[in-house]
Amino acid sequence: MADTPKEKAATPTVDIPAEDVEKAAKLILDPGYVTKKDLPKMADLAWATALSDAVTKHFLNDDDDHDPYVYFEQFDFDGGDIDSVIFNMDIVKTRDAALHDLADALGEKIVNNEVQQTTY
Repeated sequence: MADTPKEKAATPTVDIPAEDVEKAAKLILDPGYVTKKDLPKMADLAWATALSDAVTKHFLNDDDDHDPYVYFEQFDFDGGDIDSVIFNMDIVKTRDAALHDLADALGEKIVNNEVQQTTY
């Protein structure tokens, strides 16, 4: 017997205050990233995602002087913490660099995924 499709839950709308978008946009330009240390509400994934969308729209629609490549990423740290960063790939060139910037900003330890393996 086939399952009846479940109704999709309504996705709550997250309102991002204009002053938070402005602050994040300035940080995206210098030093090149924004974290929950700058805007504590970024600890919430839905809020951080909405902020990323709002900042991208800000640069597309409201800032003719800047065109940064804005990127949103979450990283897992040693001990299980997961944190978000929104960064400017024109300044922070790689995801690995963003990981290190986020770890430094938040005082987190990066998970070491290197595996010691002996080949016979």
